[in-house]
Amino acid sequence: MAMHAPLVDAPLRRPPSGTSLSFRPVLVAVERCKGCSLCVDVCAPEALALDTAHVNAMGHHPVVLVDPDACTSCAKCARMCPDAALSIFARPRGA
Repeated sequence: MAMHAPLVDAPLRRPPSGTSLSFRPVLVAVERCKGCSLCVDVCAPEALALDTAHVNAMGHHPVVLVDPDACTSCAKCARMCPDAALSIFARPRGA
């Protein structure tokens, strides 16, 4: 039986300056991401990008949420991901 990476996410890195720390609509399981960029291609608001500064344990550049405010929580990225490396959360009411 093949071993798979655990379903836990790597520790969150500080987002780029100017973005809020309060709500992150996309959680990326960095160690499971192959960097195929299918999610980046399907993201209409361009909230996702490949993290060219980081390489995960598998040797790939993982996806990172670059603009949390642009994300609409539509989940197209999660549906496109062949490795189920993305978890999507709806914005809290009133946010």
